[in-house]
Amino acid sequence: MSESEDVSATDLSTILARVARLETAEAARAALYRYAKGADDKDWDLLGSAFTEDAVLEMPDSTATGRDAIVYALRSMLPAGFVTQHLMVNPQVEVLEAGRAVVTATVYYLHEGAGYEAVGWGDYRDEVTVVDGVGRISRKVFTPSQHLPGSVATVSERLARLETAEAAREATWRYATAIDTLDFDLLAEAFTEDAALTTRKGTRTGRDVVLDYYRQALADPVARKHFLLNQTVDVTAPGTAVVSSYFLYTFAGDDTSILGWGNYVDTVRVEDGVGRISEKRISIDVHADSREGWAGEITP
Repeated sequence: MSESEDVSATDLSTILARVARLETAEAARAALYRYAKGADDKDWDLLGSAFTEDAVLEMPDSTATGRDAIVYALRSMLPAGFVTQHLMVNPQVEVLEAGRAVVTATVYYLHEGAGYEAVGWGDYRDEVTVVDGVGRISRKVFTPSQHLPGSVATVSERLARLETAEAAREATWRYATAIDTLDFDLLAEAFTEDAALTTRKGTRTGRDVVLDYYRQALADPVARKHFLLNQTVDVTAPGTAVVSSYFLYTFAGDDTSILGWGNYVDTVRVEDGVGRISEKRISIDVHADSREGWAGEITP
């Protein structure tokens, strides 16, 4: 054998060893993905094919030994109608030798079914054996990191409701500040273009009409202060809320000393994070000169 033939044989052996390592790594990853797809599709035959016959599954509170026992355990945890997604993140493969590897990965999972929702993540450590190009898990260890009831979608919906409620409250505060300071530009920002205002004098529709009403109603040169109390917010739809408030007001002038209170019911639409009143209903319970009082005659 010539020297060149000997070098070629050595090179071929090295290449074959490298190919075997890569094939082992690919088959090991494939076993992990096969496991996830079997679990999410409730394909128990596919799930079983991801494990060796004598495989072991270790979880924090239980251990299942043998392929059949593992499939039975996972099938019990993932009943029909239970929707799951298992996402394998950053899978790292350590090839121990041709045909044997350890895969470590972060799993991010979402569960939903029968009124139950959860999102969580943790770590998988899978010992994989590769035979005839097919990888099967011989030992799987799951170490959870976080488990949160309520899906990301549910949390997003809760956040949207809270943001709508806060923007609705801010619209009512903007209204009160505007009428106390006679800032009609700010008052315009508190209402939608098609706003409706209902008082004991009837209903006015359209922002310009509503503003004209306030310009007349607030013409007297007195100092005003409106206090909004006991506000409750009912988010009726995405971007829409009804705010119910008690309100207390004072008017003070050279010959004026008014104290009154009543109720506001404001329907608020929120767009781009800004709430505007589309319908306002005002009912006044008491409007009295504080120098005279507001109590009726008391019968002994």
